[in-house]
Amino acid sequence: MKPFAPHFRSSFPEQETSGFRTSAWRSGVPERNAPLKVLHRTLLHAFAEAGKRSEDVGITLWPATDREPEQHQPYRALFHDARSIAEGLRQMGVKRGDRVLIVLPTSFDFVTAFFGTLMVGAIAVPAYPPSGLRLEMAIDRLCHIGNHSRVRACLTNRTIRPFLGELVARVPTLRELAVCEDLADLPHLDPKLIQVRSADSAFIQYTSGSTGNPKGVELSHRALVSNIHAIGLAMRISRGDVGASWLPLYHDMGLIGVLFFCIYWRLPLVLMDPMTFLARPIRWLRAIHEKKVTLSPAPSFAYALCVNRIKAAEREGLDLSSWRLALNGAEPVNYRTVRLFCETYAPFGFQSQAMLPVYGLAEASLAVTFPELGREPHVELFDRQALANGRVKVSTGKTSLAVVSVGKALPGHDVAVVDEHGLEIEAGRVGHVVVRGPSLMKGYFEDPKASAAVLVDGWLWTGDLGFFLDDELFITGRAKDMIIQRGRNYYAEDLERAAERVQGVRPGGAVAFGLHDEDSGRELSILVIESRIAEEPRQQDLVKSVADTVLDMCGMRIDEVVIVPPRTVPKTSSGKKQRSLCRELYLKDLLRGPPSTRLQVAVIYARSRAGFMIGGARRLFSRRAPD
Repeated sequence: MKPFAPHFRSSFPEQETSGFRTSAWRSGVPERNAPLKVLHRTLLHAFAEAGKRSEDVGITLWPATDREPEQHQPYRALFHDARSIAEGLRQMGVKRGDRVLIVLPTSFDFVTAFFGTLMVGAIAVPAYPPSGLRLEMAIDRLCHIGNHSRVRACLTNRTIRPFLGELVARVPTLRELAVCEDLADLPHLDPKLIQVRSADSAFIQYTSGSTGNPKGVELSHRALVSNIHAIGLAMRISRGDVGASWLPLYHDMGLIGVLFFCIYWRLPLVLMDPMTFLARPIRWLRAIHEKKVTLSPAPSFAYALCVNRIKAAEREGLDLSSWRLALNGAEPVNYRTVRLFCETYAPFGFQSQAMLPVYGLAEASLAVTFPELGREPHVELFDRQALANGRVKVSTGKTSLAVVSVGKALPGHDVAVVDEHGLEIEAGRVGHVVVRGPSLMKGYFEDPKASAAVLVDGWLWTGDLGFFLDDELFITGRAKDMIIQRGRNYYAEDLERAAERVQGVRPGGAVAFGLHDEDSGRELSILVIESRIAEEPRQQDLVKSVADTVLDMCGMRIDEVVIVPPRTVPKTSSGKKQRSLCRELYLKDLLRGPPSTRLQVAVIYARSRAGFMIGGARRLFSRRAPD
């Protein structure tokens, strides 16, 4: 791959923010492509420094209702509690390099379990806690993760543990299934035993797969602190900033972009359970109002929920004027959603300049690009068919598509758009987005073939397509999700956005994919839509409306529209649509509503008890045999 032009590089200047009395900015990036000089060598060094702050600087757990009290723990207390977890892991025989599965909800236990794992030199593997919705799928996913990473121990709580017996039975390397509450009273790990290097792996991220069995992204301490430091420079943080999030802590945006970020920069943090937000989105906005939050990210669908699901009466008295940066990422940024959110909450103090569309991916730790601060989201209209065919053509006609800029590369990082051979492409063409910098993953865990396919000559091939306009990056879609029909290309996201404009289609509930028909020898286009409409005549009307809208806006004739109940479309933990898995379920005729009956929960519980018996027998045998 030949060198790229300078305009692809980061353009964030070194700046010092008043009120933030540290050398952070002075040790930042004096030149746009200069190496980063981070504040802390590892996440543990950052956690230890946060532990020196005053008692009021820490994490507040935001309750589900006003009737419940909020809970607060300073970083100082959490650091000491993590040392107790670390001592428990040491006594279990967990050693440097061992993998520890963490199956916990948003809680103080998650924080102490994660950092306790790092203190013994082990590698954390955070995973989705099983719940009543798709419980069996969640258990299968945990078993896949446990087997793929060959976990030695698992940390959970008393509520979740009864459902993890199958994990014990189906993951042969799992020797210990420990409850965090039982480790809380142990003595603190001797600080002399805490030895961690920046090159050490911190955790393996399995949170965003397009199929049911995602790869494990292995991230080092160096990559994580580099990404977090660069994000801080791009956001021009100050000592007065306060973070808040409902995002799952087993996903990169919630874990790295919020929890680790606030610990690294020693900022107060307000956390709430994801299910609380999904049930009552107003709780997120109330937390921002009450705690004068300045920094809070979310995927595009969350902003749509705040427009569609929060009633006018619930918004009364809301003050969002403190919200300095509302980061919008983790899934394609929908400009219509951005505009509606800004218009809806402008009367409540929200400023459109606070909306910050960003771009990133797990393989780059988290963030890749940020737009300039202090301006409204930059959107341009393009001819959608030209984009699908690889050409950038400005258009304001009926078939135009609004694409939102995601800005420029983070400090210390490079972003480029290349052709399929890795060569720079000329202006006005769509190509493959590639990234270079200190935040890149080590690779996919124990999968050198897959790693070599995306890490080429120091560059990460993201799998996304995009282009530069006025030195800013615009993302157009995923290369693997392109649908070809009658020789023309179509972006799956484009078709889905059109379908979701039809009344009756659940926002974020449309998935488009292509399918080769052996009989006709051509590609078929399938569109799966979630809807609460159950009556057959109304469903037929909905199918026609969706097909007509997609044809009108995108110029594609959909071959089949499939209506499914809400929460049927499979998604990742960050809310990304799993198109490949949806296609697989369609082919197997398994698209249906989520299993959540009491009978199914009882079956899982019974299998779990049997799993504990099998696991106990295996551990007994292993004690008699040499390890």
